[in-house]
Amino acid sequence: MQLWYECQSYRETVLEFEAELNSARERHDYTSISAVKRQLLYWYTPFKEAIEAEQLKCLNGEKGIESRQGYAPFLLTLKADKLAIIVTHEVVGMLLRSGGGAYDFMNDRDKAKRGGGVKLITLAMKIADAVEAEVAVERVLAKLAEDRKKLRESMGNQPIEKEEISDTEVDHAKDSSETEATGEKKELRKVGNPYSAMAFEQFLPTTEKDTKSSTMTRAKAKAKYILQNDYDWPPNLKIKFGVILLQMLMDTAKMITPDEFNGQPAIHYEKIVMGRTLELQGYVSVNERLYQLAVEDKFEGFRPFATRYQPMIVPPDNYTSPNRGGYKALDVFVMRTSGCREQKNALRRSDLGDIYRGLDALAKVPWVIQKENLEVAQRCWEEGIVIGDIPQKTDVEVPEAPERPPKPENMTKEHPGYDEYRQKLQAYITAVSKYRKAAQKNMDLRSLRCSALLKLEQAEKFKDFDEVFFPYNLDFRGRVYPIPPHLNHLGSDLSRGLLTFAEAKPLGDRGLYWLKVHLANLAGADKMSFDDRIKYAESNIDNIRSSAEDPFGGEMWWMSCEYPFQALATCREIIRAIDSGDPSTYMSALPVHMDGSCNGLQHYAALGLDVVGGKAVNLIGCDEPQDVYIGVMEEVIRRVDEEAARTVTFDPSQNLSKREKDAMKRNKAAKLVWGSIDRGVVKRTVMTSVYGVTFIGARNQIKEKIEEKLKEKGENVDEMEEEIYSASSYLASVTMEVMGDLFTGARQTQNWLTDCARLISSRGHPVAWLTPLGVPAVQPYRHKKLHTVRTILQRVSLALSDDDLPLHKSRQVSAFPPNYVHSLDATHMLMTGMEMDRRGLTFTAVHDSFWTHAADIDEMNSVLRSCFVDLYSQPLLEELKKTWELRYPDLEFPPVPKKGEMDLRSVLNSSYFFQ
Repeated sequence: MQLWYECQSYRETVLEFEAELNSARERHDYTSISAVKRQLLYWYTPFKEAIEAEQLKCLNGEKGIESRQGYAPFLLTLKADKLAIIVTHEVVGMLLRSGGGAYDFMNDRDKAKRGGGVKLITLAMKIADAVEAEVAVERVLAKLAEDRKKLRESMGNQPIEKEEISDTEVDHAKDSSETEATGEKKELRKVGNPYSAMAFEQFLPTTEKDTKSSTMTRAKAKAKYILQNDYDWPPNLKIKFGVILLQMLMDTAKMITPDEFNGQPAIHYEKIVMGRTLELQGYVSVNERLYQLAVEDKFEGFRPFATRYQPMIVPPDNYTSPNRGGYKALDVFVMRTSGCREQKNALRRSDLGDIYRGLDALAKVPWVIQKENLEVAQRCWEEGIVIGDIPQKTDVEVPEAPERPPKPENMTKEHPGYDEYRQKLQAYITAVSKYRKAAQKNMDLRSLRCSALLKLEQAEKFKDFDEVFFPYNLDFRGRVYPIPPHLNHLGSDLSRGLLTFAEAKPLGDRGLYWLKVHLANLAGADKMSFDDRIKYAESNIDNIRSSAEDPFGGEMWWMSCEYPFQALATCREIIRAIDSGDPSTYMSALPVHMDGSCNGLQHYAALGLDVVGGKAVNLIGCDEPQDVYIGVMEEVIRRVDEEAARTVTFDPSQNLSKREKDAMKRNKAAKLVWGSIDRGVVKRTVMTSVYGVTFIGARNQIKEKIEEKLKEKGENVDEMEEEIYSASSYLASVTMEVMGDLFTGARQTQNWLTDCARLISSRGHPVAWLTPLGVPAVQPYRHKKLHTVRTILQRVSLALSDDDLPLHKSRQVSAFPPNYVHSLDATHMLMTGMEMDRRGLTFTAVHDSFWTHAADIDEMNSVLRSCFVDLYSQPLLEELKKTWELRYPDLEFPPVPKKGEMDLRSVLNSSYFFQ
């Protein structure tokens, strides 16, 4: 069954499409089929026939607008029916998930409804990637079929027990649901094995008609080689291949509706002028009516094809090599390497035993779907309740597209109409800004709707399984990620609220205590002591009970929580534990979290044994949790108040020096933000400062918060864009100055890491290091080489990345400090996970958020502190310097920064280190 989930979809969908199409034709009735799927069915036959015709032309060596020689072998790897399914679902799915990029053919001037769409190059590569992945699956299953055949022969052709996919049937896993077309129950469908060794030979004869032998032989030979060998498809040919298939789909896909949209192209391509450079870029979008149909039928037409990488229903395979582990048939590499050969080679040479053990420990944790929360989330979507990750179902109103005022010829500043023209131009610029913001808001809303529905669909699909599992892999720094993209515990509040552990444990003496702390954290009351969080939860016990017993009745308190869906699940768990009569024996499966306190700064403080920084981020025990964001906020407010209180007497109408202009700008900015600064304004900048946030990044983070504050005051932020920009720049510079002054130890370590990275990259080497668990990390940043690919639609500039290309030195330098710290937080997490697994305890994590059963929180707290002390008891920076000195003997690295006097073992007794 697991193999079916991994390798399902396209072959079976071909059969389902043809069955539904034939049934609908026989009944002369398409109304029982979902709206979007109905459109896809209308396109299916003409699109399939167009592909078949193109395959025949490739075999005949016929010339076309685009040379067929390059893409022909790829087009011949799969049958036309399967290619039609893959392309249709990938294109429609990607366009709808991206927000639609919906194009209103009835109102071509209304660009806002179109919203741009998806870049042609992105969509073409997505199509080619999907076909390449399907070919890879066929290759894997062909090998499985061949292995089974050999095993049978060795057993004297005796039947093999427990075959998951046989040569003669595909088990339609757990699918006894009624078909939309006929209302009859689906039976086990007998089909020829599409993955047998003879599949290719069975396919090609169906397209061979009067072919030119030499051309046919070359195309067949190359296609057969691709099918039978692990062959990397060249990016330039993938682009050509993807565009050819996309063009055929656009030519054949027409809307068939009983309204004015009938007969319009379902998918549209156009070149759009982009940015100040006025560069023309190709974008693809869907018909506005198709997007409306998708919303109306909840994306039923494309949801099943959101991803091949889904949660598993059996424990993932243990890793035995970098490319062996996780899924049963799908190819998964232990690291997401971005095509960096140097990184892959380093992995193959390294001892990754600890990494494999850590990933395997996380992957074997069984989960189940929270059915009650799923029902609540589905009702929220159905009834249009905007909460958490469930967005509003209607678009915002978009103003009419403004027209630029014409500029009279030879106009100068002395012209009598100049001032009037400038006023009109400024009004136009303001209108364009409003128009673009509204259009972008709609694009964002459409993307959020698709994201929410994909999560709900995945939860619905797996809700009846007793266990589901998530395979994992790493990024190049060693950080761990679940592979299924839509539904996993790394996701948003909705994703997390839909999942719980499959195994339940008695709460014991302290489990209920930690459930209450957990609820307070989810409600946003996470700045107080643990005992005060308990009081907070107990003071809301009536709200908790009301939420648990009737989520849509009473005060609906759970909806006011910072993380509503997780809070609702916790309300339910607390009430059930209390009502059980003996909470200590109540069987709880809910994951409870302990999160690091500004974890990046915690790692910096530990590296430098920084007493001041360590105390600010709870490495040193205190009666109350220290809030580093409050500390920074208070100092920022003090400096802003001081500036705002000053009186600037410069006359802006006079010629001012740069110094005078800057002083006036600072003062004006301070007065604008005075009274609007709170913890939230500085939090993201403080959090990301240790991860290398740039000034521009900090400014954008603060700008977003300042706009929120000014809106609350009733200000029209659209008409204050220039002032807000200036104020955000000022506040970003003040915040970063405060960070540098308060955390000198972290700054010294960060500067040392930066200086070392600059030395290494100056000699043309990528910055590389070995993490404490043995992950060879190689920064992949290189300049990309632009390669122009001519397609039938446009010339495409393809950015190619290669280990032979020059280093991107500035990125190698600026990215190293945050990347190194991320590699350390990943090490701490995996160390904790392996120790928890050794003790037989359930453990999972989201980077610096560690999860286990409520009953085991105290033990996990002890383990994660001990592992942190063990990690930083090693001379990490000294060892890093030594490895570089051995590798680059001609470089003279600066001395490691002098350490402070913090007692690292104080972490063991710090209650709020993780909280």
